[in-house]
Amino acid sequence: MHSEYVENLFTIGELTPLQDNLNGVTIPTWFSEQKFKRAQRYFRQNFAAIYYGTICGLLTVLSVPSILNALVFSTGGKPSFRIAARRYLGAFRHTVNWYCDDLTTSQSSSWKSLNHVRQVHSTIQRRAAARNYGVIISQRDMAITQFAFVGFAILDPSRLGAQNDPADLDAMCHFWRVLGYLLGMEDRFNLCADSLEQSRARMDRLRQDFLEPAFEQRTEKCEEAYRLLLGGLWCFNVLLDYNALTYCAGRVVGSPGYGNYWSKDGHQGSADRLYFGMKWRSRFVLFVILCIHEVLLKFDLFRVGFNTVLIASGQFAIWICSQIVGRNVEIVQDFVRKLKGKCKVY
Repeated sequence: MHSEYVENLFTIGELTPLQDNLNGVTIPTWFSEQKFKRAQRYFRQNFAAIYYGTICGLLTVLSVPSILNALVFSTGGKPSFRIAARRYLGAFRHTVNWYCDDLTTSQSSSWKSLNHVRQVHSTIQRRAAARNYGVIISQRDMAITQFAFVGFAILDPSRLGAQNDPADLDAMCHFWRVLGYLLGMEDRFNLCADSLEQSRARMDRLRQDFLEPAFEQRTEKCEEAYRLLLGGLWCFNVLLDYNALTYCAGRVVGSPGYGNYWSKDGHQGSADRLYFGMKWRSRFVLFVILCIHEVLLKFDLFRVGFNTVLIASGQFAIWICSQIVGRNVEIVQDFVRKLKGKCKVY
């Protein structure tokens, strides 16, 4: 049954565009406010773990050519550090809005955030259609993107350092099923189903049959996108080392050899070359990351403290980005005034 889901996703779903005519869209009839709020509470309690899982998930799905092509197309084919910073810090801000605000009112920042994302998707699709680019954002790509945000948290929460309560994980699946629906996904392609067992089976099949092989076959273009992603979030987390996070992504996606870091994992495997090719800084950062997420986050006191520090750094990163963008706008406006002769040029 779950193999049939993946097969349909990669045949019909690949050719089916994301629904962008969502005027008047409302919360689905199967929406459970209780589950939705439970997922929001779970996020606040496990912020560091879910954030880590999302970073690893984004690195994994960027190895999928269609996802990477859509990202490059949306940036005008010229991705840069500054664009990456705005894009990924913006995505962080939207995600926090969804996890922390009320969705039942159209005046909430969460609902406004969803509207903004829908408009962005619609604009990208219109640009692609004008250039005869084909289906730029398909139902399949949206399901893969869903995996980036929730897949690892459902499949292996203990490796991320998250609490492993089936009721909480079921609420997380419901949360992302609702968001998928509101962002234009058809129910038949939604990665999150109406039960935890079905959602987990779909995610595991997608991971094994598609994402793990794609990660193993990543290209230089993909590696460049990795560096932009991690570089764009530099002011959020000092542990975003390229080599260390690539290793972590391979570890959680299940690529051969990456799972053998600790002595209890067994002998080192095919990841030896990646690990031993790292410089001392990357090895140290990798050690710190794995200690935090696979050991220390299991302790409540550390988890609460680390969540607080990471949330504060995220708010600081968004402020830094806004200052950078604001300063750039001032420079451009001043330059325009100079061109019009309204400002004396020295």
